Amino acid sequence: MHLVCKFIPSSKLSSNELSYVLTPDECIGQLSRVRNSEDILRNLPKELAQKVSISAKKSSAGLLTAIRNELGRGNWVALSSFSRRTPLTDTQLQSFPRLKAQLESVSSTGESKVYKAGYKQVTDDVTLVRSYAHVPYEPSPEHKIVVEFAGQWSSNAACLMLGKTDAQKEKVTVGKADTENKHRSLATFKDLDAEGKTLYIKIPCSDQPQPILLKLAEDLQPVVKETQMDEWDNVLVPVLPMLEGTNGHELVAVGYFYVIWNNKVWREVEVTSKRYFADVDLEYYRNNDPESSMKTRHVNIDGANLVPDYYIGEEAFEIYQSGQKVYSGHLSLDQGARVFRLVDEEVDVVFPELDIDPITVKTVLSPYKAGKDGLRIAQGVPLPHIWVPYKIAGEAQECYIHYSELALTNTELSELESDPASIAKPLSELQIYSSSQSFDNAGENIIPIVGTVSTGTGSGIINEHKESNIAGLKLAPRGALPSIRYLHEPLTDQPDDFFGLRNIEHDWIHKSYFRSAMKDDDGYMTLRFAFPPEEVKNVDIVRGVHSSLSTGSQRLVVVEENVPISELLG
Repeated sequence: MHLVCKFIPSSKLSSNELSYVLTPDECIGQLSRVRNSEDILRNLPKELAQKVSISAKKSSAGLLTAIRNELGRGNWVALSSFSRRTPLTDTQLQSFPRLKAQLESVSSTGESKVYKAGYKQVTDDVTLVRSYAHVPYEPSPEHKIVVEFAGQWSSNAACLMLGKTDAQKEKVTVGKADTENKHRSLATFKDLDAEGKTLYIKIPCSDQPQPILLKLAEDLQPVVKETQMDEWDNVLVPVLPMLEGTNGHELVAVGYFYVIWNNKVWREVEVTSKRYFADVDLEYYRNNDPESSMKTRHVNIDGANLVPDYYIGEEAFEIYQSGQKVYSGHLSLDQGARVFRLVDEEVDVVFPELDIDPITVKTVLSPYKAGKDGLRIAQGVPLPHIWVPYKIAGEAQECYIHYSELALTNTELSELESDPASIAKPLSELQIYSSSQSFDNAGENIIPIVGTVSTGTGSGIINEHKESNIAGLKLAPRGALPSIRYLHEPLTDQPDDFFGLRNIEHDWIHKSYFRSAMKDDDGYMTLRFAFPPEEVKNVDIVRGVHSSLSTGSQRLVVVEENVPISELLG
């Protein structure tokens, strides 16, 4: 059936239709006579029907209420099939102010009927000179910066970013496969002003909104947009570290990789359980009080010096830190004790059964503990490989990569930065990329990724990269690091005891602290050491042991002299 009224958008209402307008109440009164709501819906304009909710369409009452609301909002107007006998009054429109305003607007702008004479209307046919308004035009920037990546691979979460300047906002881009040169990918920043830019690697974090930013260059100058190069001035190489296995290469299961650049540890990357690489925001820890946020402290209690008037061996004592009791125990027979896992530089020692005041004692920094406690946290989204700078601003860069099974302490980071060549693997062999656009026959450390038949750790990731033309980094087998296996003695060993490898002739020593090693199920600790410089062939094995627990003093004991490094491998 057809409705006795129709609906039009209020914007299309003309003065000729004013005498046909129905108020929402009048319209609903007519529609309420229709028994089937489907008949109403079928005759509604499509645009109006879409405004009615699904729940309202299920009943006639809901449908009529929805239509009345739309008419009341003034978006639609209901027109009768017949002209009104009397015009709408203000009283009828009082409840519908928007409809009233719309009717008044159309009525005031309505055109009166013009009765034409028997001749053509005179028109102004004089052509006027067109007026032009000058609007200053500012040309868009026409420079670019292109960063070249070795290889082509599947996209990941990392990207490149140009820092914000006075003239332009920060810009982000990703590497895309170069269709004309299959050996590389290009990341292009377009529409740049001719001004120096700061370039970063931007790595999103898994549990915080702020990304990790790794600075690559400052004052990087854009080139004109038509510029093309066989090899661009800024080149990054994705590197995949691999172990030599019996049936092919494998990925490292646990540990940390450190990229040293410009004599600074530039990246700290943790190996995840899925053999990906998650970045630590190393700059954050360095700039935000690393002493307190990354390390714990301990106190050496010497009862003979604290209470010199009488013997207090086996006396009960308590430790208060920032006014809170954090430890209680008893002194040893020699009146000493050591308490770890403190954070304040000073603590109060209280003897609750003695009539003496609390005694303030200074704490000392503790070595790192093995495991997660107190370590820098890797928050970067895991990535399938590690980007390193090969060329920046046209200059080849000197980079190193170092692997450690445990996170390095601040002291070890400083040692690595002071002489990376003696500890880490150099990446100078990346230079073969400039001459051959691949890493075939690169050398001892840098190798091509040709896949693996091994079913060991990370073999799937290796095979995914075998046609990517990224660089592989050959690592020595895990057991090839100099190491000592030692049975832990809990009654005598202290957390800051250590073993060390020393060569007096070449002034070299490397220590491995007990607290930084994990015990196996049999109670043994495997203490691992860095490779000594190439000229060091033999070392002394030394042991740092406490001569006095109460004072924390240590003495160095030579365990064995002139031991070949080869005997400590494996």
